[in-house]
Amino acid sequence: MLSPTRSSVEAILKTVITTVSTILQESTSATAERQEESNDADDSEPSKKKFKDDTEVETSATKTLYPSQPRLPKKRKVCVSFGYCGAGYFGLQRNAKDKIHRTIEDELVEAFVKVDAIPQAHADDMSKMCFQRAARTDKGVSAVANLVSLKLSPLENLTQLVNEQLPKQVRMFGVKRVAASFNSKNSCDARTYIYILPTYAFCPIEEITSESYRITPEVLQLVKDVSSEYLGSHNFHNFTSGKKFTDPSARRHIFSINVAEPFMKENVQFTIITIKGQSFMLHQIRKMTSLIIAIVRGIASRDTIQQAYNADKVNIFFSR
Repeated sequence: MLSPTRSSVEAILKTVITTVSTILQESTSATAERQEESNDADDSEPSKKKFKDDTEVETSATKTLYPSQPRLPKKRKVCVSFGYCGAGYFGLQRNAKDKIHRTIEDELVEAFVKVDAIPQAHADDMSKMCFQRAARTDKGVSAVANLVSLKLSPLENLTQLVNEQLPKQVRMFGVKRVAASFNSKNSCDARTYIYILPTYAFCPIEEITSESYRITPEVLQLVKDVSSEYLGSHNFHNFTSGKKFTDPSARRHIFSINVAEPFMKENVQFTIITIKGQSFMLHQIRKMTSLIIAIVRGIASRDTIQQAYNADKVNIFFSR
């Protein structure tokens, strides 16, 4: 094998360097020409933007038109304790479609909306917040304590915030976190109603009724004896409206009835009838009390209560 001479090696290297230099020059020229063409195209269409720029402009406009809203705390199931004076209200239960007859729940729900504890959509459709009450009260009836369960945003100082929005005759006492399955109606095992009335309501029919009447021990004992006939489980279909004798829901259980000793208030004698039962129907307490008064005064016979438990219709009148 022949070895190349020094001169031949130098000639080969010189040729390789020249070739590589020529290729690099041609590549640089082509790149410069393409860049120049691109600049000319940009100059001829100044209104055209790159896709990235378009996207940025569009996103900025969207943020301006639709600013991001702060996320409310996640809603939780709670129970709310509250009390109220029912004077001037059409009972407790709310009817969202009725804008004329004001109820206690109207005040409560609107206060929750004002403090952002619930959205307006939940106020319009209370089933969306799983709203339920432990006990209902009729027109003009007050409650020392009642309970509702619902889903709301657990805001800090919620009780104080809500009370600032409520009228003075409605007060929220507190709020407590409960299990998601909690239902204030189904979880309530008893309701207690207190009926305060002047003793002259028991004045015998033969006498002239006046505020100066004072109940005798014999009449007071009669009130207690008549009241005791409500104890136990009975069919109270005659003590409400729209219930038939065959309706299973007409059967209710009364745990206790207490007739308090008379007391004086502004020269008028009063007594208190306290009734504790598993649950009550519409007007049931008023009709029960009205029938006690009618029997004690001599307007109705003593066996009227037992007759009212039977299938026959018995009209029991009461004052609203």
